[in-house]
Formats: sequence, structure tokens, C-alpha cells
Amino acid sequence: MNFTTHYQLSITKQFSENDLLKGVYIAVVHATRIPPHIGLIIDGKYHSLSIKGQDINIAVAALIKNTNQRKIPSLFIKIKPHSTFSELYLKEHFLTNIQKFPRVDIGVATCLSHIKLFFDEVYNVPMTDISYLFELVPRLHSEGLIENSTALFIDETTYQLPVYTTTEINAGIVEVRNEFKKKNS
Repeated sequence: MNFTTHYQLSITKQFSENDLLKGVYIAVVHATRIPPHIGLIIDGKYHSLSIKGQDINIAVAALIKNTNQRKIPSLFIKIKPHSTFSELYLKEHFLTNIQKFPRVDIGVATCLSHIKLFFDEVYNVPMTDISYLFELVPRLHSEGLIENSTALFIDETTYQLPVYTTTEINAGIVEVRNEFKKKNS
């Protein structure tokens, strides 16, 4: 897939925390950092995979409070409602996807791994050639799955998805792991 250059996403909706309480959203946290961190919000709960492990059922209010306190540039991409499955089913299925990975680690999993499984299994969107957010979002757009997007601490009305490499992902994993070890030693 060759979406590696200059995919732009329009910020089509003003941010409202209440919007995140219903539906499925891709949450791009530290959206301007390379690489950004990616999680999923389903029915008002945030789920992600990090070097610390699985973050499951985090209230959106807690995510937004942290985002606001630290002024973290964040993007929220709303996925169109599934034609068959309820949000409860989507959430339960996603939790089984995230539980397949103990944590983010080099050569094991990234924060995108479980999200790829989810879209492949539930939305039947092929993910074998997707390795990065800048490939995922255009694929979901081409499949007609993106309903709208909103952002916090991103000033642009058109957001340029950052392009990065596996080397940069691995370096980010090492950097975050070292920061985590310093805090906990």
C-alpha cells in the first residue's frame, strides 16, 4: 500500500467530550509526535496497548482530563456505526483482540496490532499490508468507515498524518520503556 506520503484528514467537528461517550473512535494521542500512540474508544471507554501493558476500560473523562492537564495533541476519528453489531459486541470483541498481546514490545506488538485485528475481523477490512497509522486511516476512509474527526490541542482544520518508520517506532518503544523504568526504580 502506498499511502506513505501526505495523507490529510479534515477536522470536521468541534470537540465535545460527550460525543466520545457513544460510538467507536480511533484515539490518536500525542498526535504530533513520531510515532503517535493509538488506542480505541468504544462506548465511552478507552482501550490501548502500551509498554506497560493493556489499558482496558479507562473512562473517557480520565483520558480527556489527562489530555487537558498535559495539553496533549490528540485526534479522535469516529468510525461509522457497524451495520450488524452492537457497541457492546464491538467492545467485547475488541477486548479479546487486545488480550492477545501482553504489551507493546519490539518485534512483538505495537499499539496498532490489536486495532488491525479488530478492523480485519469485525469490519472485514484487509489489514495484512497495514503497518502504520498513516496507512490505516486512508484504508478506513477508502472503505467508507470514517464518519468525522475532532481534535484537542491541534490547531489545524486539516491534520497531516505523521509519516514514520519501523525504526522510529522501535526507538520510541525503547525511549518510553527507559522513561518508565526510571520512574519506577
